Amino acid sequence: MKSESKEDYFESFLERLEEIRLKRTLRLRGYFITESCLLNRVILPKKKDEEIYEKYYQLLFHYRFRRLLSDLIQVKNSGFINLELLLTKWKWEEISEYFEFLVSSGILEKIKDKFYFTFYNLDNFGETLEWFVAQILKREFSIPALWGVKLLDISGGGDFDVLGLIESYLLYIECKTSPPNNVRLRDLWEFLRRREVLGSQLTIFLIDTTLKVERNIIDNIKLLLDRRFSPTRKNEVIKEKEGIYSFPPNLFILQSKGDFIVNFQYIFRKFLERVINY
Repeated sequence: MKSESKEDYFESFLERLEEIRLKRTLRLRGYFITESCLLNRVILPKKKDEEIYEKYYQLLFHYRFRRLLSDLIQVKNSGFINLELLLTKWKWEEISEYFEFLVSSGILEKIKDKFYFTFYNLDNFGETLEWFVAQILKREFSIPALWGVKLLDISGGGDFDVLGLIESYLLYIECKTSPPNNVRLRDLWEFLRRREVLGSQLTIFLIDTTLKVERNIIDNIKLLLDRRFSPTRKNEVIKEKEGIYSFPPNLFILQSKGDFIVNFQYIFRKFLERVINY
């Protein structure tokens, strides 16, 4: 195994220091982390190779690759991929290169003419998306981030998908992999309740879809804000750009349209501008 360089050690030390800052921010609010960042439900390359890991990270920026991983989970039977069922959604020429990489990375195994999904125990893509979003925050923005966080003593459940610190402001990101029509009003109510209890200064509802979200997501969030969570405010939605909506000053809805890094950058800049002006 390659020894850790001084630069890698220093970078790792700074990352741990930043995570301590995030945990301190939560403790000042009276919250204690009971669980976070568990990798046992995250799809990751089995082969410990830096180039494969980097390629996997870059592939996750592609919406089609994320959707394929999600579909693989749904069409497996005792770990084996039902290729016939998968090909009712995809053309083989669309996914053959992805399959080659997944086999080379150890995520899939080819056994004769069948493909075996090595993460056979997973039933959804959710934790992998949370891990990926946290990696974007850390790698692209140097934002300390924790994912899959469970906080003690929060009534109704203290599960938070991604938490981070942008400047000194607490960031909460809720990640959804379901199509908009499958996101219940109750799901949105629980999301807004967690936001209220946590007291995050910037909140992002990230839904990993390119489908329309105006009716099932935007309208229902506005309904809940008007009736329960912000009844004294004028809750007007702004379409910031394609795939980004906001309820000023600090609640954003983000879809999988365009570049994730560019879109997060836009949201962070817009939030910090509003913090100054409000």
